[in-house]
Amino acid sequence: MLDTIIPYTTVEGFQYLIKFTEFNKSHLPQTFILPIVDITIEVMEIPNQINNGKTLFYFSSTIQKFLNENNAVLYLYCSNDPIIKNKSHQDISDAQFRSKLFCKMFEKQNSDSDFICENIIIKDPNNGDHHIHLISKLENEIEIKTIINDGLPYFENK
Repeated sequence: MLDTIIPYTTVEGFQYLIKFTEFNKSHLPQTFILPIVDITIEVMEIPNQINNGKTLFYFSSTIQKFLNENNAVLYLYCSNDPIIKNKSHQDISDAQFRSKLFCKMFEKQNSDSDFICENIIIKDPNNGDHHIHLISKLENEIEIKTIINDGLPYFENK
């Protein structure tokens, strides 16, 4: 099993849980070869925000370490739960803001291009667009494309 929970406490005392949870293979299309692991970053108390670069760096480092130790595709869903945004991002949804934040965090940590982070936007005019990231080692790019081509209906109903 690839299920792992990693607690993290910032220097300010904010507590987070970084959860890796493997999808049940019996519910996935047979075309998916690698395990797919859901990532959840959960804040344990209010304020519900990531407030410093060191915290983002830790999250990104933890994700990279997990991928270095496990050959899998990571699935990250950016929730639309309220988050504090600066003035320049007030016009975008909370999910889009989380997605942009995650992309910047992951790109900065992994500038050596050993990993792929595919950003997928599922249009939803009723509830707001859904932002998903599929992350893996660059050598698994074909698997990520297979998931995008064969699996989006599965993940849209997650």
